[in-house]
Amino acid sequence: MNKKVSVGVLISLLSMVCALTFTITMVLSIGLFDNKMNSTKSREAMYSKISEVDTYVRDNYVGELADQSLMDAMLKGYVSGMGDRYARYYTVEEWNSIESTFNGAVTGIGVAGKADTSGYIRVTKVYDGSPAKEAGIEKNDLIIAVDGQDVLAMGVTKAMALIQGDPGSKVKVDFQRDSVKNSVEIIRKSITVPSVEYQNLDGVGYIRIYEFNNTTASQFDYALNQLKSAGAKSLVFDVRDNSGGLTKVTAEILDTLVPEGTILSAEYKSGEQKALYTSGKGEETLPMTVIVNENTASAAEMFAAVLRDFGKAKLVGTGTYGKGVMQEYKQLSDGSGIDITVAYLIPPSGEKFNETGLKPDYKVTLSTQQQQQAHMLTVETDPQIKKAIEVVSAGNSAQGNGSSSADASSSTPSEGQGEESQPEGGEGEGGSGAPESESSDSGEGQEAACGPRSWYTF
Repeated sequence: MNKKVSVGVLISLLSMVCALTFTITMVLSIGLFDNKMNSTKSREAMYSKISEVDTYVRDNYVGELADQSLMDAMLKGYVSGMGDRYARYYTVEEWNSIESTFNGAVTGIGVAGKADTSGYIRVTKVYDGSPAKEAGIEKNDLIIAVDGQDVLAMGVTKAMALIQGDPGSKVKVDFQRDSVKNSVEIIRKSITVPSVEYQNLDGVGYIRIYEFNNTTASQFDYALNQLKSAGAKSLVFDVRDNSGGLTKVTAEILDTLVPEGTILSAEYKSGEQKALYTSGKGEETLPMTVIVNENTASAAEMFAAVLRDFGKAKLVGTGTYGKGVMQEYKQLSDGSGIDITVAYLIPPSGEKFNETGLKPDYKVTLSTQQQQQAHMLTVETDPQIKKAIEVVSAGNSAQGNGSSSADASSSTPSEGQGEESQPEGGEGEGGSGAPESESSDSGEGQEAACGPRSWYTF
């Protein structure tokens, strides 16, 4: 009798569990259905409104409509309305330009420049073999007009875009040097811009990384091997004003520097954390430091954070930008493209740096004049480089801290040597360029971590 009761009770319990499971499943399903329906209704309302506006405009507008321009403008507006400060929509032409950027190429006159306090374009670098160099443009010149249009009137961004164009086409550039104005006509061409430069500073290997694109890993490897062959006993990596780039390239470089372990993880919309890149057993054993500043962003911050988290390097300079998110670049069916933020970057320590940035272990600031003339500083006059050399030479960078990431040409003396402080307790241009490399990678589906730039190539 007892056995029959036990079986009955068991059957009753199983029935209750099944009923409860069914009820919970139904509640969740209804909730998901309602959410999906609400989302569907919202999208239908959005498409209906667009159609309503389109119909009215086509029936009443007295001008001519360009469908492709309308489509591009509408999609740019959609992406802008997402609230993702880093998301972008690219026209077909803009996407092709992005792909070229990923491969380190630019079509223009072959200079790097930035917005000057005067409102003109300050030339910060002229690349060897470039049309600009052949035309006599030099570093520190001011570009004041492009094709007869004043830079002040149209703005620096538009002026830089105007300088670029099809290979073989001509552009007229007016520039000023020491109050003397010059005008030259330059034939544009496609140039692969070095992303890595290096120099041997009396046994200290100095490597400047300007961005992480498809040419950077091979250039970095070449620079590192050249410096070690020349007898470098320590390394200084300079990622100031580096706005980031391709995460896979950054991880590939880090793999040669750090011991076995997880280099980078990502946290996605679902809350899932996934290890994206790991390193092998090989590592670089030379002492290292990394120089950072407020324009060190995204993949460049990851580079610094990983080296510090693995105990390979101390950071010198100022706090970084704080862009710890990753974008995915996706090419659309018509050749245009889009990139949106898809994940948070997580370094080995597990501490996210988005919106907070990385604090240097040795804070060294530049004076206002030094910041304005940073492109004219040399390894002898740049206080951040000097401090990095001092730290790495003392062997401090080899200790790590276990926390949560210059041109070498003629210089103009600057006021003061900046402010230098003692270690903060672990709070959290070189000579020749490396050889260029070819890459067949397209920008489709690439994961990148790029922040706002403080300089541009054109």
